This record gives sequence, structure tokens and C-alpha cells, in this order.
Amino acid sequence: MKLSQLNAFKAIVECQTVTAAAERLNLSQPAVSRLLSALEQRLGFQLFIRKGNRLQLSDDGEAFYLEVARAFEAVSGLDQAAASIRAHRFGRLNIAAMPLLSNAFLPRTLARFLHQAPQMKVALKTYRSEEVVHRVQSQTTDIGFAFIDEPLAGVRARRVKCESVCLLPASSPLAEKPFVDVDDLAELPLIRHEKDVSQRLIDSLLRRYQLNMVEQIEVSLATTAAALVREGLGMAITDPFTARIASEHKEVIERPLAFSLPFEFEILYPALRPLNRHAQRFIEHFTELAEDMDIVLNMGPKRDLSEQK
Repeated sequence: MKLSQLNAFKAIVECQTVTAAAERLNLSQPAVSRLLSALEQRLGFQLFIRKGNRLQLSDDGEAFYLEVARAFEAVSGLDQAAASIRAHRFGRLNIAAMPLLSNAFLPRTLARFLHQAPQMKVALKTYRSEEVVHRVQSQTTDIGFAFIDEPLAGVRARRVKCESVCLLPASSPLAEKPFVDVDDLAELPLIRHEKDVSQRLIDSLLRRYQLNMVEQIEVSLATTAAALVREGLGMAITDPFTARIASEHKEVIERPLAFSLPFEFEILYPALRPLNRHAQRFIEHFTELAEDMDIVLNMGPKRDLSEQK
């Protein structure tokens, strides 16, 4: 059966006469009658009972109209779906991220993103950096956030640079200072991170200034270090993403460092397929949130990591 036949039938039912249906469809009355006749022939049953000049829906016709109305309602929903696609509210996005960002900052970014794209399907998975890289290389993840230090085939990346900061218990005397200097690091126990890139930089700095530190606690996650600072167990030098969210608690104070201690990571994209447009929008929300939280980011250009020296 043809859509034009169904449209004519629906119009006759809703307009109650062939003449009115013809006016709605901008067709001649004989053309509408022919469409109805062809539809009845195709179906094998009468849709209307003819009583003089009037048409009355048959029982079969009434049952069939309900199905036609549902079909047309579904078709009309395609307009809404198209509008959602145009507005970037419909689709799927797969994100793989290291714990440092996926524990707090990326969920807040995702909340902003989904506020503007409520029908999007998003997978936000947490992995160590090595696994994030593997998933981007396999071309199954749209965005990855990871630490990397070697050339990678099948991956494009943007390096993100910012400055590390210091988290302090609000009760610490150092909380009265506008910034934390190198000598201040010996004032409180320093909560250490596992041997990641940032911790190696901190260790190098401490050796250079020959500082004797109280090193009682070592953690795997920046959020754990922040929680321990909140408990008053020491200070932590950490990334600004974790620090901004942690300092929303009144027991924690964030202070800038008087010296430069860069914090760097990579935003990764699969190189063997086009950039997901939703991924681009997500990164825009990521950078906008950082700006709103006064985190200064230096975003490098996209580059092919297989060509990295």
C-alpha cells in the first residue's frame, strides 16, 4: 500500500467527507476517491459503509484507522528526532578516562553536557592510562583522558597543561598564606601519590632543595589525598581539577604554589575515523567548566602520536 492512499484514508476519517479531505490534501475529489478505492482493494475489506452521500467507518475500517494513526504519529516523531540531531542532543558518546578526572571533574562536565543534550547515550568508563590508550587505539572510544609518554599508533592527541596546587587543612597555619612556597612543604606531613609523573617532579624538587619531609601516607588516587587533607592528616600537592572540587568543603583550603610545577595530560582521539561531533562538544564543555572554576588550561593543537619523536 502507498503512503498517499493511507494519507487519503486518514484525511477522510478526520474531515468526515471526501470533499473536505480533498481540500486538506489539495487534491481533486475524484483523485481522493480513487486512492481510497485502491486502498480497499489492496486490503481486501471495506473501510467505509456508504449510506447515500455519507461515508461511515466500518468496524474493520475503525480498527485499521487506529493502526494508521499510530503509524503517522511515529512518522511525525521523526521530525523531533531530526531536530534533536541538528541540536546535537541525540546520539552516543564513549569516554574512557583515568581516575583523576573521572572521579569528579568529568562527571560535572557530563552534567553540563547532558543538560543541553538530554537524549544522548553516554558511557563514561574509568581505567588506568594504559587501558585508556588501548581503547582509543582500538578505535572503540570517542575520547580518552590519560597520561602518556611514548609514541602511539592510531591515536591523535591534544596536550593539556596547567599548574599544580596545594591542598591544606583549613586549620593549618599555612592556610593564612596567599601561596605555598618550597620551604613551607616541610611544615606538614606531605601525602604522597604513587610514582606518577607529578610525584616524580615533586621528588626532584624536594631533592634539589634538600628538604626533610614527613612522609607518612602514600595514596593511589588524588581524590583519596584530598579526603585525607579534609581529615587534617597532612597537605597534598595535586592537580587543580581535584583541588577545586575538594576545596568546596570548608575543611579544605587550596593555595597556589609560589613555584611552577606543571601538571600535564592528554586528550586522546581515535585517528582512523572522523572526530565524533559529540566528542567535540564535550571537550568544549570541559574547557568551559575549567574556565568557570578558574582553572587556567593551555590546550595544544591536535597531533598524530605515531609521528611523535
